Amino acid sequence: MMPITFASPSNRSRVNENRSILNRIQTPNTMHVTSFHRGQKPPRYYSSSPELSVKEVLPFRRSSQPRPIEFNLVIESSPLVCYGPRTDSTGALLSGLLFLLVNAYSVPMSSVTLELIQEKTVRRPTIGACKDCAHRVTVLKRWDLLKYQTSLTRSEYGYPFSHLIPGDSPATTNSSLVNVSYYLRAVATPKVNDVAPIITTRPLSVFRSLISTDVRRCLRVFPPTNLSVSASLPASCYPKSTFTVGVQLTGIVNKERRSRWQLRKFIWRLDEVARLKGTGCSKHGNVGHTLEDVKTLSNGELKRGWKTDLANDGTVEFEAEISTFSELPIACNVSVPDMDFEIEHILVAEMLVAEEFQPASGPSSSTPTGAARILRMQFNIDITERGGLGISWDDEVPPTYADVPTSPPGYELLVPNGDVEHLVM
Repeated sequence: MMPITFASPSNRSRVNENRSILNRIQTPNTMHVTSFHRGQKPPRYYSSSPELSVKEVLPFRRSSQPRPIEFNLVIESSPLVCYGPRTDSTGALLSGLLFLLVNAYSVPMSSVTLELIQEKTVRRPTIGACKDCAHRVTVLKRWDLLKYQTSLTRSEYGYPFSHLIPGDSPATTNSSLVNVSYYLRAVATPKVNDVAPIITTRPLSVFRSLISTDVRRCLRVFPPTNLSVSASLPASCYPKSTFTVGVQLTGIVNKERRSRWQLRKFIWRLDEVARLKGTGCSKHGNVGHTLEDVKTLSNGELKRGWKTDLANDGTVEFEAEISTFSELPIACNVSVPDMDFEIEHILVAEMLVAEEFQPASGPSSSTPTGAARILRMQFNIDITERGGLGISWDDEVPPTYADVPTSPPGYELLVPNGDVEHLVM
């Protein structure tokens, strides 16, 4: 890849002042005049002693002085969001520019590389002393920006890069069992002995968004009674938000026994379950046990607010507002098949019902029978990131030639040639 060089006009007067430094830095075969940025003074932090060496010119140790080589990463693409499930997502497009700022007059370089890295960290590895069990690093893409050894003069070099992150990649995750992170790492290796390469990293956040307006309906029955519960809830929800669950309890009236079930309380809680099956690397393998961590994100209860209808079999209807606000960090649903790791969220709902005897005189004179039941239900909740505009990268492609409609007719087709007046200046 050929670099894009942002050169500036030369300043010969300042070059002449530092010609002695140039003679010590450059070899006789590569001696030339170096250009500087407009209005920028040459660096004054180099030594001017007769024993000046390349190692002194390139002080890579910590110092308050500016470094001879610096990196600047600019991300030009939109946030990295994979829309849809793992099997259907087209991925996220990453693009940007890597700027290499050479502050020295001439620096011999061996290579300049840029890598897109995926890192998976297991917090409870099988073998604690094994680095492969605790860290799994995958290089998704590598760019060799400088393939040949050369000397870079004082200037600013820009290298464009782009990569399509696969749609089945796990999103950035921070959990109690496994952390998944992405970052860019740029490495500049000077061709100087005893000089460490210059490394800079830039973390990236990869999200997954499930955009759906569908309503999921679930039915639960509770034998030996005639009670059944139907619930309607959204297909997906978001962190730090609320969603509504509609509940309908039917079969509360038993005409043969002349009794009915009275709803006393509705209790709910939202649990986050992290499950890890494969904890070992390729050398140690899977030890055969599963790690599971369950934490409660939010909970609540209702003691009133429902509507009861005793006609026919009887129904009880109400709506409950479920909150995903929590003091604990919330992770979205994620699945990492190569590690047998997944995070899911479960809504646990319990309904406390008590049986009452209903005489023929009317429901106002009902008496408790002493029987009570707890109707317990569980619903899988998909917590995902917000989609923003909800447009994937492949949907932003401009229309093709066939999609462009027919152009309007020309002016000469609307107005006869004889009726056109010519203006003579």
